[in-house]
Amino acid sequence: MTKATPESKPGMAEDSQGQPIPVQVGKNEEPVRVTDRRFSAQNESANETPASDYSFKPSYVEELEKKLAESQRKTEEVLASYREYKAETAAETQRARERIQNEYNRRLAQAKSDVVKKFVDILENLERALAAAKDKQAFDSLLEGVELIRNQFLATLAELGVSELEVAGRLFDPEIAEAVGTIDVSNKEQDQQVIEVVSKGYALDHTLIRPARVRVGRCVPTAGETSPA
Repeated sequence: MTKATPESKPGMAEDSQGQPIPVQVGKNEEPVRVTDRRFSAQNESANETPASDYSFKPSYVEELEKKLAESQRKTEEVLASYREYKAETAAETQRARERIQNEYNRRLAQAKSDVVKKFVDILENLERALAAAKDKQAFDSLLEGVELIRNQFLATLAELGVSELEVAGRLFDPEIAEAVGTIDVSNKEQDQQVIEVVSKGYALDHTLIRPARVRVGRCVPTAGETSPA
């Protein structure tokens, strides 16, 4: 008859044969830990993969990776600062353009106002002359008034930098005049000269506003003269 193996009790341990070994356990003390030194148990422990954070990279590689990460962080900071600066610069440039445009519009409006004011004065004088023309007996006064208005108008144009082109009696210049016809002349010196001004030309500060429309002389040989070949 097989004898039953006594059950393990608190404070007991078993040897490699499964026999109980009494172990003294003091009050409020942890039980003594028994290490299994069997060869098979050691192999099992050796086959287990320990959880470890150990890195197999060389130390200089880890150092380079840290430096690279730091460089990338600084680069991102610089790029973020550059983007912010670029946005602020673009906004400031736009505000400056708007200020310049507003100032230009203000000055242009003021210049137009000054020019219009001068011509309003001329218009008033012309209206006075027309009112005087209703009296047929005051023709001389009307003529004098119109001449005064003309002189005032020319003075205003001169003040604005407008000048009349002097082309009569001069050689035809296609840069400032437009020939609308010819006039036969017998004097060779008048050949290709401006004989008649159909409409005057004007320039503003040496910039052509309107070319003069003229008729140019064309020398016609008289009887007994032979025209040039």
